[in-house]
Amino acid sequence: MRNLRRWGAVYVLILLFLGSWLGQFFTQLSEFRSEQQAHGEPFTWSSYMASFFASTFENWQSEWLQLVFQAVLLLAAKHLLFQADAEDLERIERKIDTIHEHVGAGRPEPAEGDDAAIGPEPRT
Repeated sequence: MRNLRRWGAVYVLILLFLGSWLGQFFTQLSEFRSEQQAHGEPFTWSSYMASFFASTFENWQSEWLQLVFQAVLLLAAKHLLFQADAEDLERIERKIDTIHEHVGAGRPEPAEGDDAAIGPEPRT
């Protein structure tokens, strides 16, 4: 059950992918057979599979091109628009720690797995 909770979304995506690919397979098979009959040619699996994989890879190529293009644009936008580097974040964390100490709550201990737990001490 733990595996299903952790990887459930992956399993759903795999099922959706396989379902859509099977849908494409049978839809294209029906269309291919109709075209072969309309032209009076015999149906052969080898010619169908070549056609099926050609259309599949054309579709995937356009999808991957779009995905990579969007990822590159988003990364460029992130670096150009949101230029908060690690030093700025560390400075903000030190200010928060100072405020935390000032109100009398003491210095907060980093949570387990927190990057601050293994990072260097702040400069004063």
